[in-house]
Amino acid sequence: MTEMVAPAESGERKLYARKTSGLIRTIGVFGAMVFGVHCISLSSSGLIPYSWIAGVWPGSSIIGVLTVAAVFCLFHAYTYATIGATMPRSAADYTLASRVLSPPLAFAASWTLVIFSAMVAGSLIAWIPLVALPTLTRSMGIIFSNPSLVSFADWSASSTGIFVIGTICAVITFLTMILPTRTIVRILEVGFFLGLLAWVILYFQLGTAAPDAFPAAWDRFMGAGSYEGRIALAQQNGMVINPNVAIMTLAGLIMGFWVFYGYYIPTFFAGEVKQAENTLLTGSWASLIVTWAIFVLGALLLQRLVPLEWIAAESYLGQTPAAGVTAMPWITFYAAILSPSFPLVLIVAIAWIYTLINLAQTYFFYCSRIIFAWSFDRLIPEAVCWIHPTLRSPIWAILIIAVVAEVGIIDSSGLLWAGSVMGAQLNFVFFAVVTMFVPVIAMTLFPYLKPDLYQNASAMVRRKLGSVPLITVVGGITLTYMVWMVIASFLYPAVGGGINATKLAVLAGLVVTGLAVFYGARAYRLSREGIDINWTFQSVPPV
Repeated sequence: MTEMVAPAESGERKLYARKTSGLIRTIGVFGAMVFGVHCISLSSSGLIPYSWIAGVWPGSSIIGVLTVAAVFCLFHAYTYATIGATMPRSAADYTLASRVLSPPLAFAASWTLVIFSAMVAGSLIAWIPLVALPTLTRSMGIIFSNPSLVSFADWSASSTGIFVIGTICAVITFLTMILPTRTIVRILEVGFFLGLLAWVILYFQLGTAAPDAFPAAWDRFMGAGSYEGRIALAQQNGMVINPNVAIMTLAGLIMGFWVFYGYYIPTFFAGEVKQAENTLLTGSWASLIVTWAIFVLGALLLQRLVPLEWIAAESYLGQTPAAGVTAMPWITFYAAILSPSFPLVLIVAIAWIYTLINLAQTYFFYCSRIIFAWSFDRLIPEAVCWIHPTLRSPIWAILIIAVVAEVGIIDSSGLLWAGSVMGAQLNFVFFAVVTMFVPVIAMTLFPYLKPDLYQNASAMVRRKLGSVPLITVVGGITLTYMVWMVIASFLYPAVGGGINATKLAVLAGLVVTGLAVFYGARAYRLSREGIDINWTFQSVPPV
């Protein structure tokens, strides 16, 4: 694309201290897909359809919900792929919106996304000792009659356990994320194949069981008569089954973005992607389709053994502590009781933990690249965009994310204060969607706001549907989807994480803080260096 040039008198040579970003384009289509798959998460989101969606919308088809969600996410993925193709730089969304729409608004939205993303990265790490480890070790303790594993599960989910194990995992994540990008991609690729192996084991356990084997297997480990009374118990505690197609569609629109969140993150590090136009779209769509297929096949095999209403009941009981029962609404547990083989259960457990760390790694990676872009634009100290000469990674940017993530771990642990103040994962969908409005609006209106740049953009960006730019049509669909998700966060508190005045104040506070940083940086640069930050946004940063 043709780059905008700042006026000569602006001291243009001072705006960028180097001619290139210093980052290396090493991520191809497969690597981009792997990043997307891990940010969606074969382990975290791999549990959600059966343990969460089924109970929130009892009676709705799990397969239908996932399919509706995936279809709309394809539009969103296309929009973000075009953003990356238009500005193939770090933080392509921020870079585009700041050059096309509004620099302060783009930075404030990006600032809010990164701070909350880093907090959620911490809460996702905390999810390992809070949910993943207890689920796996308690399952193994029940199946193999090992009380010590059950005791470990209890300690792991305690405030101390969350803090200790979470901090260890955060350190591991940081140390692996400062490695060269090629090495990081290899680590994630190992996790991808390990995650696939775990799902193959689950398929084997579910698929080789006799169609009528599940009730007896459940009663064997959970107590005689437990299977038979599950639906009635859930209904006694308020579950209402409503197999309505409209309800299913609503569920797909609302919950799908959280299930599949992450498919588009290569746009945030488009400066390290090879042939952005092809890689970003193919990688994001591939990660969506692959994870959709994996989760749907799991649902098909599970529903061959267990009625959908029973899955919904166990999921509902898992979300209703007042029911007073031990609920195990996990597909890993369902598979393990059908084929209680210690080696198979252990492999799944190892894969689950490894891929959960991969999930945190993707957050660290994309957030650090956005911070890198701010620093490259000199909105924050230039030292933050320093690239280690050997590792070729922005280690200070990654360290900042690690520190904020540790706050998210402490927030999730309840060690210093009761309850999670900011890091609730469900709230993240609301925060993320709100911040996306700025770059998505910028991309939707790009052909009209910057017609000269649009005409010189890549062929993918300039595609048309009749006489209308395709990105304007797809962007409009994406915006409609996003508007609905915001509305739904208030209409359906159980799904949206309970958005209230406090959380809206947190959102507003982050936006205001972002604006303060922008204007503070502008005043500082103008007074100390004689450079108006606004000049920066008249040009596209170096590759």
